[in-house]
Parts: sequence; structure tokens; C-alpha cells
Amino acid sequence: MKKVCEVYRCTKKEGMYIYLDKTRGLERLPEALKKRAGKMELAMTLVITPDKKLARAKAEDVLTAIDNQGFYLQMPPSLSTEMHSVSQANTFLER
Repeated sequence: MKKVCEVYRCTKKEGMYIYLDKTRGLERLPEALKKRAGKMELAMTLVITPDKKLARAKAEDVLTAIDNQGFYLQMPPSLSTEMHSVSQANTFLER
């Protein structure tokens, strides 16, 4: 399974992105999500396959969410997640 997806950057919250099937567009998004996201800017268009490496999401989760609800919402990482990543990187550098 593969999909051509559009990824939109949401202006109301830094790090919030919405993945959509390119053939569906923004019109079908729920109104509540549109309000929460604010203005949406196209960040990129890409082909997603189950084995594709994505920065902050599992490709399989993205594809499943798009099939089931029409979109995948990527929220920004929590501060504790970011700090854990920084800590891991620092530990690696200290060795």
C-alpha cells in the first residue's frame, strides 16, 4: 500500500502537521480540526509506503489513520520527549 500525501503545517501550533491523501484535499477535514489548526500551509508532498522513514511518525500509523479517518494529525513532541532525545545525544557524545 502506498499513498501520495500532502503534509500541511498548521500555523496555530508550532510542530503540528496534518497528513492527507493528495486526492482528497483539505475540504473534507472536520471543522473543529480546521479551527484548531488555523491557517494550513502546504509543507510537502510525498509518497508514503509502510516502510518509509518519517521524522516523527510511523508510516504505517499515518497510512492507517488516513484510510480510517481521512487524515493523520501529528502533534509537536512534548518537552519531556525532546529533553530525553537531547539527553541521549549528550550521553552518546560523552562516551
